[in-house]
Amino acid sequence: MKLSSFSIAFIFLVIQIVQGHTTWDGKNVPSLPDPENPVICSTLVQLYLAVRTQCTGRTIVLKNGVYDIANIEPLNIDSPYITIRGITDDPNGVVLVANGFNSCVNVEEEMIVLYTHHTTFANLTLSESRCHGIKFQHNNNDNMVAHNVRFLNIGERAVKGPGETMDASQCTVRYCHFENTKIPPAIRCGHNYLDSSGDYIAGMDIMGADSWVVHDCVFRNIRGATGDGRGGIFFWGGNAGNANTNMIVERSTFVGCDRAICYGNPWGTNCVNGGYIRNNFIVRGADKGIEMENCTDIRIYNNTLYSSDPNYARAVYFNNNFSGNEFRNNIVFGNISGSVNTMSSNITRNSSGDAATNWFVNRTNGDLHLTANATAAINQGAAGLVTGDFDGHQRIDGQCDIGADEYNSTIGITAVPSPLSSSVFITAAPNPFNSVVTISCRGGHGQIVHAMVYNIRGQCIVDLTRCINNGRVTWNAAGLASDVYTLWVKIGDTVYKKRLFLVK
Repeated sequence: MKLSSFSIAFIFLVIQIVQGHTTWDGKNVPSLPDPENPVICSTLVQLYLAVRTQCTGRTIVLKNGVYDIANIEPLNIDSPYITIRGITDDPNGVVLVANGFNSCVNVEEEMIVLYTHHTTFANLTLSESRCHGIKFQHNNNDNMVAHNVRFLNIGERAVKGPGETMDASQCTVRYCHFENTKIPPAIRCGHNYLDSSGDYIAGMDIMGADSWVVHDCVFRNIRGATGDGRGGIFFWGGNAGNANTNMIVERSTFVGCDRAICYGNPWGTNCVNGGYIRNNFIVRGADKGIEMENCTDIRIYNNTLYSSDPNYARAVYFNNNFSGNEFRNNIVFGNISGSVNTMSSNITRNSSGDAATNWFVNRTNGDLHLTANATAAINQGAAGLVTGDFDGHQRIDGQCDIGADEYNSTIGITAVPSPLSSSVFITAAPNPFNSVVTISCRGGHGQIVHAMVYNIRGQCIVDLTRCINNGRVTWNAAGLASDVYTLWVKIGDTVYKKRLFLVK
């Protein structure tokens, strides 16, 4: 059979898109569903025209290459449901380059600016911008997804959400890599005294947002000139009315950042109300590993923080917080400054000899998985605070470990050993899915099947049990935001769990 050139190109596109990618810290990135009727670009002119003529629902697919957008930026996204993605799952294949990390050509440089909602960026690199990578610029920026995006050498903020223009809810940043290989000079060209400082730099700087989830990301060497850079993640309120709500940071790795995770700062009167910091690996840089100020109802559970200087006074820093905050099941190599309402089941190590600990697989490079030597942490944690660990493995033995890693845990569909296992199968397809997924689950010997779906906060979204017909059920998630959900299936006395990836 002779194939047309269109058929060959289409087959090539599909083959490239299904390739997989592994993050710097060893996690497999789920592939997005194949796009429908994409606009395929291989040149800067084609990219420019695709953005200029954007329409609702358009997917722009970039072939591998370097796109120097310095003369056409910012790429303004003003139509909803726009996707810009690389043609493969490797974000290194498509690189968008701006004027430069220390450029003085445009000190307010912005690569992509959002004026709309339901936008997706995936499988590409944004690099060498003096100021911003992605900036939120309108009050309807809901449901932005950054999936497998690499932010390299962004001079001020890789992702920026200023309070006066920000009111974005249900945004997701997942499997992204934030890294700087450069450090700003102490004084740089800037718009004012603030951004002329070489310490005015961060990974994400977000104000006035609601229900964001940042998961399975990497933050490396987000550093200022004198070690006083802002956070790899920096959620804060600034002026009254700009507080963030229900913000989650989980299963991410931080190495060598001046500050790693910052919820609030001294200048924000009301910074974050509600949220979680859980299951993260943090190798402290010049300053704080976790900082929390002017916050309410934040649960900090099962994080592992290593410092090469365990005597450091502010590895974790609390100041002027309000009610409902908890710090539990965390490992901290360093000192904790301040306190919150509830602090329990934590391990601190703060003598100079602790720097050479053998508790972790590779402590200096961010691999803080536990070794068998971490007996003080293994099976010693308070139960019921988290269901999974840094890798997404289930904590199923009823004896939760302290810290982000559950020692000797396993991934995938997790089952309690049962003689029914050989006669049970559970599938979900497609996965990732866009709105509709078909779940097949059958048990042996006439066992009753129960099936429910939970969100990332542990809330039951839907009970599918009554809808199961001949072992199959279809779930329509059209009304929900892109996120990771957990399918919970019980067959007899055996419980199975499977992650579902909703990508719109």
